[in-house]
Amino acid sequence: MPSEERVDSAIKSLAGPMSAFKSALATTLEQIRGILAAGGSNNNGQSERFVTELGPFASDRIDIDRFSKLFTTENSLNSVKAQRIDRAYETMSTLIAQGDNLFVVNIDEAGNLRDSVAKALEHLGTAFGAARVVELSRTDRYQFEEHAKLVSSFPFAEWNTRERRLAPPLIVVVDGKDLNAVALAEFLDGAQKIVLIVRGASPPAPLARLITPNTFVVQTTDGSTLERFAEWKGAGIAAVVPESAAQFVHDPTAGSDRMAVEFLPESGPSRPLGGISAAQQGEELRQLKALCDGAGLAVSAGGDATGAGPPAGRVEPVDKLAAWLLQQADLSDVG
Repeated sequence: MPSEERVDSAIKSLAGPMSAFKSALATTLEQIRGILAAGGSNNNGQSERFVTELGPFASDRIDIDRFSKLFTTENSLNSVKAQRIDRAYETMSTLIAQGDNLFVVNIDEAGNLRDSVAKALEHLGTAFGAARVVELSRTDRYQFEEHAKLVSSFPFAEWNTRERRLAPPLIVVVDGKDLNAVALAEFLDGAQKIVLIVRGASPPAPLARLITPNTFVVQTTDGSTLERFAEWKGAGIAAVVPESAAQFVHDPTAGSDRMAVEFLPESGPSRPLGGISAAQQGEELRQLKALCDGAGLAVSAGGDATGAGPPAGRVEPVDKLAAWLLQQADLSDVG
């Protein structure tokens, strides 16, 4: 199946979390628009109100602008605050305009998987950065040297715990010879999900080293398990691989039946694939087989593997983001 069809299938499977993130962006954009409309002037329209209320008494006796400033709230917007918030608004607008493309990365041949994912998450993170800028500006905690960059670049390493729990999914198209998947381990935190669409030949078990107790890990040939993957509320990684690669699901919700293996190659490859040596590929396959042995899975001579127990249970569908980004932004660790 061509990469384009597999990307479309992955987008369909991840429609829930993707729509939730886009909805949160749109709602936050409306909130920012309201903030700008309500507080874009120095005194929120109070000068005109005081002219009316004070009447002739104020004429030639009181500087209305200075008088009204005595009654403005500390969080009202001056022109500098308004400009910062307007920049955050532009960032949100740019993200929304990308539609589903916001969640898709196509890596050129010989591209670096880890760096490409880091760059994509850095771009997605500007949604959180923009939310921070709005709140920091409104509460007079904004520091230009520290916070100005947030609307143009916000790396995953700087996301706080709450932001990582709101992480949008990412679909990455990559050549099998560039599939150094273990380099993505640093991003598997919170609710971050990454789906790899593998072009061409693939190592047999590229995701084996990423299997940990609370990480949902999938290797599939047809994407049939991606909807189940999308329902998981924690971090996860999936790869749509060719039929020659192992096919398995590690589902943290399934308890003792968390490992389900459909196919294991009999042996590892004898030659390198791009920069991935035969020894590395073989070690990943041996790691997967060791996990199968630990889970009590029986591997047949033909390479098929089956496990006892009922099908893995599902969690409830992914919730929409609990609240809008502005409300969710946890600024307790922001100076």
